[in-house]
Amino acid sequence: MVSHKGLTRQKMDTSEHCKEVYAYFGLAMYRAQCVEQSIVQLLIFFDFFKENVPKFESRAKWEADFDRFDGALSKKTMGRLLGAIKEIGVLNADIENTLSLALQKRNWLAHAYFVDRALDFINEAGRKKMINELEDAIKLFNSVEDILNPISKSASIKYGLTDEILEKLQKEMYESAKGEL
Repeated sequence: MVSHKGLTRQKMDTSEHCKEVYAYFGLAMYRAQCVEQSIVQLLIFFDFFKENVPKFESRAKWEADFDRFDGALSKKTMGRLLGAIKEIGVLNADIENTLSLALQKRNWLAHAYFVDRALDFINEAGRKKMINELEDAIKLFNSVEDILNPISKSASIKYGLTDEILEKLQKEMYESAKGEL
């Protein structure tokens, strides 16, 4: 016979294990969004900057055009963003294939993961399996970031966005955000 305390501990352990699955899922989706934002950065450098730097007129016009471009990108799905970056042709086929794999993984996580893993979620072994596959997804998204970040970095330097300037902009953004709190 299981004591009342033992049953409570078992429920607590199960509850904590479920929370751990949710935490890994949250981290996986966060990393997927980071990949999505890296694609946005590439589009900004290889589409917006390429098109707009040569015809720069004023800061106000630049900011308005940038906000319009960024707003249009923010309404696109990750799949459409990936299509747009493929259309520009700045990435090689291997990187595009890796991005396609990341997109498939992201979409599965966002749209079907917990449905597909409903039976696994109700037992400890299944939850461990879920955590392992979520860790694998996180590793995939991290590896994609490791591929895309140097490309963005190279493009940013091409347009004069050095580490010093980026740090200054970041500091200004933090100060602005603090003021709004």
